[in-house]
Amino acid sequence: MSNFSFAIVSDVHIFASGGVPTNFPKVVSQLASLSPRFVVVSGDATSGNPDDGASRDKVALWWRAFRGAMQPLTDAGIPVIAIAGNHDYYTQAQRDGYQAAWASLSEEVSGDFILSGKPPLYYSLQVDELHLLLLHVVDQDLPREVRDFMQKDSAQAPSDALRLCIGHVPLVSMMGRTNESYRDELGKLLVQQGYSAFFAGHEHLVWEQELSFADGNLHHIHVGTASGTYHFPLSRSTYDKNCSGNEGTLPYSGRRFALDPGTRQQADKVNVCMVQVSDGTYSVENLTLRSGELVPFGID
Repeated sequence: MSNFSFAIVSDVHIFASGGVPTNFPKVVSQLASLSPRFVVVSGDATSGNPDDGASRDKVALWWRAFRGAMQPLTDAGIPVIAIAGNHDYYTQAQRDGYQAAWASLSEEVSGDFILSGKPPLYYSLQVDELHLLLLHVVDQDLPREVRDFMQKDSAQAPSDALRLCIGHVPLVSMMGRTNESYRDELGKLLVQQGYSAFFAGHEHLVWEQELSFADGNLHHIHVGTASGTYHFPLSRSTYDKNCSGNEGTLPYSGRRFALDPGTRQQADKVNVCMVQVSDGTYSVENLTLRSGELVPFGID
């Protein structure tokens, strides 16, 4: 059995100009110093939109900027793997650019891992006792080919593996509308296949809760935005259930957090998720950037 950590970064949103958000290089530098075994980019590295008209050359510029910003990790020998987010994948130019940016992903990490499936879209990797599933879910829908892959991959994974899953779009929304059919289809499937947790980005906030399905429960984590370029407030119903005044509590961990005064926006704006794997179990620590350093999310 082993003991290691890995990091999840999401929603960096390289600017349309190709500029890198100011906070992100600080996050990368801090992550490199923490020496995770690998880093997962869980979508929306770029800022593509359906009607932006961005050319293939412009999309390629975005990805050069992002890969350049991640270079300190690869220089430190920390492998980086990725899935797409909705802003990486709206138009054909964006889809082509995403796949071109990660076309050599399997070769890049071949010295450390073997990826199974269809990287950089949907695939898995086995790291000691950890079986990590990476899903292509860029809206509140589970594509048939992704579901088919999940079934095949689950049958091939070691029966005693610790199973964790990462996708871009969460099963439930803390700031908007939840598509119940998406939640139920993917959530039930993950529980049936023995997955303990699902990690997602997309909503630019940190959240932890337990979701209940007919066959069991699933730990559900929103990992926040690793650059803090923009933020969504908690929905009114989420606030009313979990917050009072300018403070709130994460349901799963009981971790308290601050809100910007008079708003429903979390005060910790730049966040990453660290996952510790140890002897077949896992634990989650959400981190936030303060004064140039990654420290625990929330109120001490």
